[in-house]
Amino acid sequence: MIRNSIIAGLLALFLSACGAPDRPSISLYLAVQRGDIDQIERHIYWKTDINTVFPNGYYPIHQAAEKGRIIIIKLLVKNGVEVNQPAQNGRTAIALAILNGRIQAAEILIKAGAQFDASKLLLEAAKIEANDRDVVRFLVKSGADTESTNDIGDTPLLTSIRTANHRLAAHLIEQGAHVNAQDREGRYALSIAEERGAIDIYQTLLRNGATKQPVTASTGSAIFPLRTHND
Repeated sequence: MIRNSIIAGLLALFLSACGAPDRPSISLYLAVQRGDIDQIERHIYWKTDINTVFPNGYYPIHQAAEKGRIIIIKLLVKNGVEVNQPAQNGRTAIALAILNGRIQAAEILIKAGAQFDASKLLLEAAKIEANDRDVVRFLVKSGADTESTNDIGDTPLLTSIRTANHRLAAHLIEQGAHVNAQDREGRYALSIAEERGAIDIYQTLLRNGATKQPVTASTGSAIFPLRTHND
């Protein structure tokens, strides 16, 4: 009787082992980088920690979000990944998804409980010179204030002007950014565009009703143009 029980137990263990996937042959880090779903599923089955930090300072969810790997994000979320854990550079998975234009990935992360500050990310998008229309639309739709300011008092539009990022400036204006925004020194957006030689932005501002701060003896006349960025 005991012998039969032992045999039955061994048989069950054998059958269970036969149904198990092979152990992963590459690290989780490489699997996520390569988008190798089979290897990721093996890691999950064999209890690899999916909330472990990678050599590049990202966690699996950050790597997948930055690349917009939808299936991997869903797989990680299903298996309990921490969606709001910041990477070593301070950015969360949803921030990486949004700033890299991975809107579908961002929507999945939101459903999974990811939190973000839309206004802060809009300022960050301007800082890194992003110019994706969908990113701007998504952030504004998510509640971003186009008139929020960074640590030097610039709105996203003013930042885009300083970097001559015509496409971003146009997208921001399209989403209602104030074309007569002023910096901390009282200069209007149009004056800053003129000073920077950003002729395309200057013309876009004019078409949208921008006015220019009067030129004074202390500021002198701006030399125009310096460079042109085509949309």
